[in-house]
This record gives sequence, structure tokens and C-alpha cells, in this order.
Amino acid sequence: MSACLMCGSVRLRPLYEAVRDRSGVAVGTSRFLGCEECGSATLDALPAPSALAALYPSHYTFKAAEAHASPVRRLLARLEWRLFYRGTSQRRLAIVRQLTGLASGRVLEVGCGSGLFLRVLADAGYDVEGVELAASDVEYARRRLGLQVFHGSLESAGLPARHYDAVLLVYVLEHIPDPARTLAEVARILKPGGWVVAGLPVLDSGQSKLLGARWSAVTEAPRHVTIPSFEGARRLLVRAGFRDVRAAPAPLLENAGHVALSLLPAATTPQAWGGAGLLPLLFRRLAGAAAMLPGLLVAAAERLPGDGRARTGTMFFCGRV
Repeated sequence: MSACLMCGSVRLRPLYEAVRDRSGVAVGTSRFLGCEECGSATLDALPAPSALAALYPSHYTFKAAEAHASPVRRLLARLEWRLFYRGTSQRRLAIVRQLTGLASGRVLEVGCGSGLFLRVLADAGYDVEGVELAASDVEYARRRLGLQVFHGSLESAGLPARHYDAVLLVYVLEHIPDPARTLAEVARILKPGGWVVAGLPVLDSGQSKLLGARWSAVTEAPRHVTIPSFEGARRLLVRAGFRDVRAAPAPLLENAGHVALSLLPAATTPQAWGGAGLLPLLFRRLAGAAAMLPGLLVAAAERLPGDGRARTGTMFFCGRV
């Protein structure tokens, strides 16, 4: 019997039917069940662990163009970094500091991708390490960015207990079929009083209600195996033993990007940068930039009233052991 991955309840009902993978990797359709206890969504049924890696496009995270790429591709990647990813990463850093109060310390990022945010943390003075499943991302983070990144899952890394001041999981837990188990490992490796920070999509957000089954967090199925509600995310952290749970909206541009991808799925990084032709890349990035305008309007509106009650499309949650 299926159970909610956030709160464990078995009181589930059909929520989203016939969902197609917006990246076009998975065949067939997926279905989400809604939890009547916490309001989160859980995929029905969960992919087998052995099948998970095959569900991801070869280009899943943004990277700077390699030296052998064409000058136009290198220019586009540089512009994308300067106009979107650099500012978003700096804002993420500010949110982490706001939530945890940590201005320094030893930080682990689980699911660090190509290491771009980890590099920003390192440049800000944190002692950083990463964990990443994708071999190409690990190689890039090590070779291009000079980062220490473990290849594999968090559970297989064999990290020492009570070692880190903070563990970050930015848009990771919604991909994991057993997020409670992952958080138990996070609690083990954190120092007493250490923080977990998780970036998550939020099902009871403004953009989710507006976009429904078109929302990018839904069409990321079957890579997204759960979409938590605000209360579901809070319950998950509490169930895992974390206290002083708090939350803040994710960066405005980041939220606007999720709206843009809902309106124009072909503008996603894997679809655009993974293509062979330069013209499709140019078209998709320009179209994606145009879709950011309505995305910004939605992302700004859902932050209202701005007094802690706002439920934005993606939010950062934290708690300490």
C-alpha cells in the first residue's frame, strides 16, 4: 500500500493523472496521489532504485561551456551564469545565512550537481564538500571548480558522525523514495546543534494552484517522487528529529524560472543544452527568457502578504539536531 513520503499517512487519493515527463526521458505517464493528512503528493508507484539513474537526461544541471565548445555556446553559457545562476546562488547563500545564522563552518551539499552553488559557498569562506550521483557532474566539479565531491549516494559515502555544521539538500529530497532515511543519515553526520537546509517545491503554493498539472514540479515526474506541502515538509523534518524548524521563500528568480518552465517545458536546461544544434539552443533560451516575465509576475504575487504566511513555489526549510 502506498504511503505519504512526508508524513507516512496511508490516506491517499488520486490527485494528478496521466502526467508526462517534460524532459521526454520516461516513457508512459505517471500519477500522483494526494495525502489527506498533510496535503503532500506522492508518486504512484515509486520507481525501482535500479531504474532511477536511467530517468535523468544526460544534461541535467547547468555547467559552463567547455573550451572546445563554439564561441556562441560559450557566450550563451557565460550570459546565463551572469544573468541567472550567479545571482540566484548568491541569494541562496543569503537565505541559508538568514535561516541558520551560520557565517562559516563545515558544510556538505548533498546532490551538489556540477558544484556551482558549492563553489559560491567556498568563495564565501565555508569549508565545503559535496556528494553527487552523476559521474559527469562529479568530474566537472572536481576538475573545473576544484571541489571535493564524493561520487555516490549520501548513505554510501561513509561520512564521519558529528562532522558538519550544516548539510544542504537543494531540490534533492523530492527525488528520493525514502527521504526519512536520508534525513536520518543527515542527522548522524551533523554536529550537535548543526543545521539541515532543504530546498523543496511546495504543493500549496500560488504557482501550484495556478498551474495545476502543468506545474514544472509535477511534470518532473517520475524523477520527482514526492511534492510536499508546507506542512508536509515541516512534518518530515520533525519526524526525522529536527527542531526549530523554519522556512523562507526560495530566490525570486528561481521561482520565476519554475513558472517559465511550466509554460515552456522545452526551455529547460536538459532540453536546450542537450540538443545538438545551435539554432534550437538559441531559440529555446530566448523563448525561456521571454517566459520569465510572466514568471516574475507570478513569483512576486505569491510572496504576498510577506508576513511569514507566503507559500511560494519553492521554499527553503531548515531545522537543527
